[in-house]
Amino acid sequence: MRFSLPIAIYFDLENIDKNFNLSKLMESVVLEANSDGNRDENAISPLIAIKLACGETNSIAKFRSQLTDMNFEIREVPHVVQKKNRSDLVLSLEAFESLYQKQPNIDLYVFITSDTDFTIIMDKLRKYGKNVWLVTRNEDTEKPVFTSCSDKIFAIENYFEENSQKDNKALLDLVSGNGFKKNESQKIADVLESFDKDVWVLSSGFGTKLHSIAKDFSYKGKKINSQGKLFELLKEHKYIETKKTSNQDYFKVIK
Repeated sequence: MRFSLPIAIYFDLENIDKNFNLSKLMESVVLEANSDGNRDENAISPLIAIKLACGETNSIAKFRSQLTDMNFEIREVPHVVQKKNRSDLVLSLEAFESLYQKQPNIDLYVFITSDTDFTIIMDKLRKYGKNVWLVTRNEDTEKPVFTSCSDKIFAIENYFEENSQKDNKALLDLVSGNGFKKNESQKIADVLESFDKDVWVLSSGFGTKLHSIAKDFSYKGKKINSQGKLFELLKEHKYIETKKTSNQDYFKVIK
C-alpha cells in the first residue's frame, strides 16, 4: 500500500547564496521523505504540494530561473525598514494558514532560511504534530534555537553548485559505462547514497526512490535492462549486498 506525504516548501530568498541549487535540495527532500517507507510494504509517496518563495526584487532576480523551473509561486516583499522585509511574516502566515485550511493537509514543512524569526511558526507546527525540516547555513545547524524546533536540519552549503557533484566518480563511471546516460547515472548514484549504510531495506524501495526523482526513467533498451541486473552489477563491484527472506528481496549499501 502506498501513502501520500504532502510537503510544503517555504523559501526565504534573503541572505541565500546565488550558488544554491534548489533542484538538488528538492530532490534530497523527496529522497529523505521516502526513507520511512524503505523497511516495509507501506511505501511513502512524497508530494510537494506547496512551493512558495518570498523576497525583495534583487533576491528574486538571483533565483527567478530556478524558481520558475521548479514551479514555485513567487511573492515580492519589499523592504520596509532599512534592510528588513516581511518575508518571514508572509511565509509564516502562509504556513499557519495551511495548518487549519488542510487543503491539502500538509504532513511535512520545509523552511529554507537563516532567519531565527521562523522558529516561532516552526515550533507551532510541531505542536500540532507536523514534521518540520530546516535548510540553513552550516554555521547555524547546531544552534539550540533551531535544533529545538526542527525534526531535521540540512546545511545549505551542501546544495551549492560547486558541491552538488558528489565524490562518487567511480560509481558514476561504472553505471554510465554500462549504457546509462550521465543524468541517469547521477540519479542512480543519488538514490544509492540516500540509503543508510549496512541497513537492510526492501529492494523495491530503490525503484520507488528512483522514480520519485526521475519519473521518466526506464531500463528499456539498455544493456542493464532491469533493476535486478543493476543490483547484480552493484553487488559484483561491492556497492551493495542482497538477500531474499519470506518472499521479499532486500539489499543494503556497503560502500
